[in-house]
Amino acid sequence: MKDENRYLLALYTSPRRKGNTALLLDALASGAGEASYRVESFHTASMDIRPCRACNRCFKEGECIQKDDMQIIYPHLFTAGAVAMAAPIFSMNICAQAKALIDRCQRLWSIRYVLEKSPVDEGFAAERKGFFISCCGRDKPETFACTRPTMAYFFYIIQVKGWESLTFAGVDEAGEILEVEGAMERARELGRSLV
Repeated sequence: MKDENRYLLALYTSPRRKGNTALLLDALASGAGEASYRVESFHTASMDIRPCRACNRCFKEGECIQKDDMQIIYPHLFTAGAVAMAAPIFSMNICAQAKALIDRCQRLWSIRYVLEKSPVDEGFAAERKGFFISCCGRDKPETFACTRPTMAYFFYIIQVKGWESLTFAGVDEAGEILEVEGAMERARELGRSLV
């Protein structure tokens, strides 16, 4: 992997800046730093990321007509050696802020399947790693089953071949994850795995 690609794109999608998924992503980012990866972080809940309009303008040249803060994130989706999304469960699926970001990847879908181009080199795509972090208040691990197709699509469409998830059920109040034995170390270890 080239040096310019040796970084983690950390996407914090929860509106709680110090919530459970944010704390886990902080730990993963810390581990990535230990693995000599730099970190580019975005707190997307406080950014201007509008929902996809389904206008299909991206079908023409692969560009999104909406000029909001996704324009800052798009380049990293092509170049980051690792991508981590931290998204809590709201109403039985990932939070709306995470879903809006994923929906805006329609632009990448159109580049690949309408314009028939590959924005990411296949060799680099095979090297990239993805991480999905989530927590839910409901004490049922099967709650996360609904997230898997969406996250699999996200990593597929941004051309990250290998990804894994770190999820914790029964964690609701902000900071409660700190009381879950081994949780922070597991997140840190995922970051260290980038070495």
